[in-house]
Amino acid sequence: MSEFSFINKCSKSLKALSDLNRLKILELLFKGELCVSDMVKALKIDQPKVSHHLAILKRAGVIVDRRQGRKIIYSLHPAVYKKSEYVDKIDFGFVSVEFRLRHKATETRKKAKEKEA
Repeated sequence: MSEFSFINKCSKSLKALSDLNRLKILELLFKGELCVSDMVKALKIDQPKVSHHLAILKRAGVIVDRRQGRKIIYSLHPAVYKKSEYVDKIDFGFVSVEFRLRHKATETRKKAKEKEA
């Protein structure tokens, strides 16, 4: 892989994650799989926009879909999604992005303080 094709690949992957609505979609999918109508309700944006953002994430290899009856269910691609107690990570192999879960860290600190008291 030439240096420029590597840089182009990194750029395209990061661009897929560079939109506020796409980041909100990822945040929803960190909690579990969803259909478009559930995302529309949660994000309060219209269905064509959600579908547009899902298509970008799918082309980047961040999400996958499957048909369940009449619905299409979306989830994070298992090959790129890594989860730990405090971090959700999208790892393309050549570049990765970590999403630190503040609410989890806060909950853990609260529980620790309660045990101390």
